[in-house]
Amino acid sequence: MHEETFKIRYHEMNPQGKIPVWVLQNYFQEAACLDAHNLSYGWEELSVNGVAWIITKVQMKLLKPVEGTQKIKVKTWHCYSDKIQSRRDFILFNEKGEHIAKGVSWWLIMDLSKRKITRSPQGLIDMNDKNPAPIMEASMEKAPRESELGPEVNFFELTARLEDLDCNNHVNNSHFSAWAVQSAPQEVSDNKILEEIIIHYKAEVRLGDKLTVSAHEAGQNAYWHMIKRPSDGKDIAAIYTKWG
Repeated sequence: MHEETFKIRYHEMNPQGKIPVWVLQNYFQEAACLDAHNLSYGWEELSVNGVAWIITKVQMKLLKPVEGTQKIKVKTWHCYSDKIQSRRDFILFNEKGEHIAKGVSWWLIMDLSKRKITRSPQGLIDMNDKNPAPIMEASMEKAPRESELGPEVNFFELTARLEDLDCNNHVNNSHFSAWAVQSAPQEVSDNKILEEIIIHYKAEVRLGDKLTVSAHEAGQNAYWHMIKRPSDGKDIAAIYTKWG
């Protein structure tokens, strides 16, 4: 298990002084990278072999709103790996030690030149705990087919920018959360609190890619946010949000 503390910076707060989900996601991602490095499977170790971690699914439950420039502690750990994917769990605490978020995530290792998935290193599989202690059961709401989507409530277009890219030369996963929240009806995002977000990542986004983002009703105060790339018809991500 790895613990890391982050000091919230002023530019990370939204206009209401609260900390958006994508900022918390970035804290988790940073702690995950540091823990992977401690296990000898971080960016520093993988990049020399031309491979990198990519996240495929994440589910985060937001337990308490976070606001102000306080310190946030992240605990994260490698839960287990099989031949293809790895599960990593995490929990976040505010300055008072209260739980503010928890979640689960799944990762694959990609060959960066071939853009293909590789097998998990045996050394990583050998680290599996015989009795893993997951932070929660993963529900991972199944992404709907287009024909199953509810009524569309919002839609916008965007272009991936240079500042959106990470060290793997694709758009960092936390931007997808920001795009999903932006596509929620404004009366919801302004007056409700995001309680849960589930993201299914389906394809990479590169510099200059033009995307569409649509939001669809998925029950009371719940939405599916669909990100697509019209140029090749690719589904980029399907994101579920629940508000309360």
